[in-house]
Amino acid sequence: MDIDKSELKNKSFECLDGCAMCCLCQPELSMEELARFKKYGLAAGLTHEHIQGHVTDEPTAIKLQGGNGACHFLLDRRCTIHDLRAASCRQFPVHLHALHRIQLNANRSCRGITKGGDSLAEFGDGLLVDIDPAVISGILAETIDAVHSFESNARDSNVYQSPERLREAADALIPFLDNPKGIGKVLAFADSGPELGGMPVEDIVQMVQDSDTPDDLIDMANEGNLEQLDLDNPAWLPIYVDGNFRWRTYRAVSDSIEVMEIRPDGKTVPEISITGLELAQPNNGARKIFSDYVKLLNTRDPFLGYAYWLCDDQDYEYDLMTVYLGLLATTMLDLWWRSCLIGRIIGKDVLDAELALEGIKAFDMDCLDMPTMGVFF
Repeated sequence: MDIDKSELKNKSFECLDGCAMCCLCQPELSMEELARFKKYGLAAGLTHEHIQGHVTDEPTAIKLQGGNGACHFLLDRRCTIHDLRAASCRQFPVHLHALHRIQLNANRSCRGITKGGDSLAEFGDGLLVDIDPAVISGILAETIDAVHSFESNARDSNVYQSPERLREAADALIPFLDNPKGIGKVLAFADSGPELGGMPVEDIVQMVQDSDTPDDLIDMANEGNLEQLDLDNPAWLPIYVDGNFRWRTYRAVSDSIEVMEIRPDGKTVPEISITGLELAQPNNGARKIFSDYVKLLNTRDPFLGYAYWLCDDQDYEYDLMTVYLGLLATTMLDLWWRSCLIGRIIGKDVLDAELALEGIKAFDMDCLDMPTMGVFF
């Protein structure tokens, strides 16, 4: 079985007391876990309704305090059912994803990664040992079928590009994707909708180089992110846990960003209202962090699966290369914006390596939560 654990290599993990960021997610239970919860009298902490909107016949989702706060079983930022917690809780900060192979991803929103402690690769090995190989094989067989169907449709529509070629082109464009001007060039190239076929990668790079950065790039970043944050359900809003473990969330209200501290019971305390967010240019240290993040995205199967999903959602209208590269550029534009927002929240004006890392901590969980043709399990 093809299993990629490279993202976990040379990283360590330590669960930091008082953080509890992962307890702001809503786990769903398997039928075996549901039986265990019932056996130990924990069923009152479950609900039929998931925050994403679907409703199950069995109450398999764990309630959130106040409907959009922390896990029902969290008290004083400590799990009260730690030995009985759900598989998704046990796996954090690692995510297991199936597409054309099994891949283990590390959630960079978790502050416990690289802080010392246990090997993340060994942690990932332990997760795989705990899952019946037949279950993994069954999941992988289903996702491989989906990939084959997608590839067939893309070829029939003359928009197919292999994963290897997509990633080769993205690697060549990393010098463009770590700074706003270059991101704008990639966006302009993708928006032009060229038919690329088997065009050499070096010619694609030259086409990007010859593209003009849109004059309204900052407006595009602001408008796009304000639209993403214009959400009615508080449970859908992004979460940022700062270095002091303060839980913060933010949403768009008209043309402003309302920043709030969130409490375990789901109630929010208004902090600041931001209008006209200024986007600082990244210095060399921040560009290095952004460059490393682009490289990471380019290795992630969930991100590739998002490009597949988007291509399919657009009825195979655009070349998969322009979809993939445009998605990378849009994601980095959003990260730039998010980093500047976090800088405003924590009172930091210079977009340096430290702030870029904070931006990733505020962004990576949302990035891993994007739609994907594969499945997390």
